[in-house]
Amino acid sequence: MLLHPITRRIAAPFALAAMLVALSAASASAALVPDDGAWCNDGSSSQVFLPWADPASYKLAPGGDFEKKNSHWTLVAASRDNSQNEPFHVGGASDRSSLSIANGGLALSPAMCVGLGEPTARMFFKQTGGLPGATLQVDVLFDDAAGNTRAQTIGLLGVAQQWRLSPQLLTMANLLPTIGAASTAIAFRFTAIGGSFQVDDLYVDPWHKP
Repeated sequence: MLLHPITRRIAAPFALAAMLVALSAASASAALVPDDGAWCNDGSSSQVFLPWADPASYKLAPGGDFEKKNSHWTLVAASRDNSQNEPFHVGGASDRSSLSIANGGLALSPAMCVGLGEPTARMFFKQTGGLPGATLQVDVLFDDAAGNTRAQTIGLLGVAQQWRLSPQLLTMANLLPTIGAASTAIAFRFTAIGGSFQVDDLYVDPWHKP
């Protein structure tokens, strides 16, 4: 199921880019909340990053392993690459795909529900082209009290010629003005600035477990 409205199809790439710019300026008026509770169940979580001394339990973000063609991500100058997976295979030994984002490209995840503690996100990334000062910007999108979609930058990932695990990125859900709800909807946006990047295995520690 496609989520409304963040992952709905836009016929023209220019219209899609304009929508994302509007979100960056925090001027969008439609809500992120997933339809029919999609991707709002607790799901299963595990200590996938324990080999990196991170004992937290994470669950895979929707389509975050990029193994399926129809992953409900919205892509601009970005595409699924089924020829390369992060080498640690935290999602499974048979995984073979990742996300490639060209310089200036954008990748927007489906919306997902998280708890209102201090959820964190981590993923693998590497730079594949461009200048040494290139940056992979990570934003979290969320709804304010009026139902408008807002954006908050939560990470600026730098040069990594080899696959690298990102630091823990706070999704800032503790700042959302929806306190009192059991969970809230967020989405992630990746923007490649000054170079091209690959991303794989986006996991979220929702702090909202059974």
